Amino acid sequence: MEEAIRYLLQEHLYHHIVIICLCVGGMLFSMLIDLIFGIKKARILGQVTTSTGYKKTCDKGKKYFTPFAVLMCIDIIASVILPAPFFAMIWAAWCIFCEFKSVREKSWTKEELRKAERTMNIVIENKEDIAELMAKLVLGESKKINEPTND
Repeated sequence: MEEAIRYLLQEHLYHHIVIICLCVGGMLFSMLIDLIFGIKKARILGQVTTSTGYKKTCDKGKKYFTPFAVLMCIDIIASVILPAPFFAMIWAAWCIFCEFKSVREKSWTKEELRKAERTMNIVIENKEDIAELMAKLVLGESKKINEPTND
């Protein structure tokens, strides 16, 4: 029995732990690269880098590492059956891919997205005014159509 436990630890669990550590390192490294390029893009756009922007990186870390911790536990439990921590590896690959896409986005693309977001916020905030304007336009047009012409 002792030999079986030792074999399980040496062959499966240690390999799982090494692979999981590599996944964590890859995720942290990709987040660092994204942070560096995010600061660079903000300087190009003339935006001020504040602590709020830096906190977004911490929030991203929570979003990445909370599911990763759950998947890591599942992988360690399944290490008896699975030869590698597949769930944690897939999640880490997805997070690294998302960071890669974030770095690859052009700074003007992000600015266009921010402009569209601001426009939508204005529309949402002023939806009553827009509805009133549309009603006036529709009713104004229908009055012109229904009015008899004096020819």
